[in-house]
Parts: sequence; C-alpha cells; structure tokens
Amino acid sequence: MKTQDKKRINMINLAGVDTCDTDIKEELYIAGIEIINVVSNGEVPSTIESRIGNWRLRRAWNYWVATVERPEDGLILTDALELHNMPSPINNENKIGYVIRCGGHAGAPSPDEYGAKPIYDETLNQRLKKLGFEERYFESLNMNFIDINISQINKLFEEGKLDVERYVDSYHIDTQIGLNLFVNFISKLK
Repeated sequence: MKTQDKKRINMINLAGVDTCDTDIKEELYIAGIEIINVVSNGEVPSTIESRIGNWRLRRAWNYWVATVERPEDGLILTDALELHNMPSPINNENKIGYVIRCGGHAGAPSPDEYGAKPIYDETLNQRLKKLGFEERYFESLNMNFIDINISQINKLFEEGKLDVERYVDSYHIDTQIGLNLFVNFISKLK
C-alpha cells in the first residue's frame, strides 16, 4: 500500500482527545457493533468499547485493538490465514492483513510467521518432550516448565516437527474498512 493511500484511510489519532467518544461511536456504528460503557483508561480517554463474539475491541491512538481473554477463543490458524490473505476491497493487490495486523506487528507478517501461538498445556509439553526438550524447575518462578520461546516453537512448525493447533489472540486494526471486515468475519464464524 502506498504511504499516501495508507494515511488517507487510517483511523484518526484519538490519543488525549477528550471528545473521542463521538468518533468512536461513529466507527462502531459504521461497523455495526454495539457500544459498551467502560471506565476510561489508557492513551485514548474513551468511556466506550465493544465486543464481537469473544473479542473485545478497544480504541488505541489511531487503530483498534481486538483481543480475547484466552488464546483458544481467538482465531484458529486456518481462519487467521483466511482473514489475513483476503484481498483488500479497495486495492486487490493488497491483502487485508496489512490493515488487520496479526499480533499488532507493524510489518503485518502472515499469522503463521508471527502471532499464531499454541496453547501452553500438557499436550504441548508432551510433544516437546518427545522432541527432546526437557522440563526444568525455575526457582524465580517457583514452577516447572519447558524453556522454549515462540521463535523456537515456530521453527519446529516450519520443520514439520510439531503439530498442535495454533491461535491468534490479538489484532491491531488500522482502518474503518478493516474494522468492518473483521466484524463481518468474526460474525460468520459464530
């Protein structure tokens, strides 16, 4: 997407804007989702947010943040890839994943490269142990766990050595079109 085009369609910056609720109500109305009253906190002094399914939507400075409480309530990787690869309705050369950014990553990589995570549970532990990873006790945390980071886990997926479901549990949404498409996509999955 050209920088000039992106600036034209991005959400306006509402950081520190006392009257931000008016703009936020308009954005939610256009997206066709309900307004929920909340206590104001954060860089945008809004008293409203929204929900769609298990997703909480709150406004940040010039984008929406969509999150779920539990990763398994997010988008399973196949659905996240479908959303990411959807052509932009404005410019078919671009993917909608450029304005609905998985994990909030500024570079908008594909969910299988960034953002999609497994559920950290006993199933994952058992599969990692079969691959030679050991569970260790960490005194500072007062618990046992396998010392592995998401980059190492992603490499195991890429190499075909690990096969568990992965989920995307957060997005940053930069445009009104992106917000509308996100809401429509989540609504169809319900």
